[in-house]
Amino acid sequence: MKKYFLFIFISFTCITAQVNGNAKTKLQSMILPGWGEKTLGASERANNFFIREAALWLIYIGGKKTSVWYESDYTAFAELHADVDMTGKDYLFVVNLGHYNSLDIYNDTKERKRLVNDKYKEGEGFEWQWDNSDNRIIFDEMRIKSASFNKYAKFAVGGLILHRMVSFFDVIYLERTNFNMSVEPQLSPATNSMRINLSLKF
Repeated sequence: MKKYFLFIFISFTCITAQVNGNAKTKLQSMILPGWGEKTLGASERANNFFIREAALWLIYIGGKKTSVWYESDYTAFAELHADVDMTGKDYLFVVNLGHYNSLDIYNDTKERKRLVNDKYKEGEGFEWQWDNSDNRIIFDEMRIKSASFNKYAKFAVGGLILHRMVSFFDVIYLERTNFNMSVEPQLSPATNSMRINLSLKF
């Protein structure tokens, strides 16, 4: 998320330095898509941006949390059924753990393929031995689900960035077309009536 906010800040700084007009509405759109449109009076457009923004944040938060839940589950599952210490292990080790029933089988396979640099040294905490292949497959399925939901979250981050760029240029479009809407109520005591004047300027 730090990279995401840094990207927003840099993008806003670079673009607004080259664009004429009200910088306030552009900044609002980079912070929250639809905010700039709301300021310019385009409420319907703003609401559409707000809805999409909320959906993207739900995908991001849901994807991240679900990924973490699956990661926590498969870590505990491996320690229980593969007699392995998962502390400090990288993701490549997790992948290998899901593909081989034991460290010996993994190292023997790498030896036959002449990939000796990929072997794990014994006695350094990389030992594992699955109690059965079915549990190894269950573990690998949980790992894949965790990775998939994490990927959804990354896609959502890309969507959030793109959404801000779209809102940014939408505000520029609204400003350049001089879009303006005003609603003026008028009371007429003589006829005991009220009239609403709606004016649109482009």
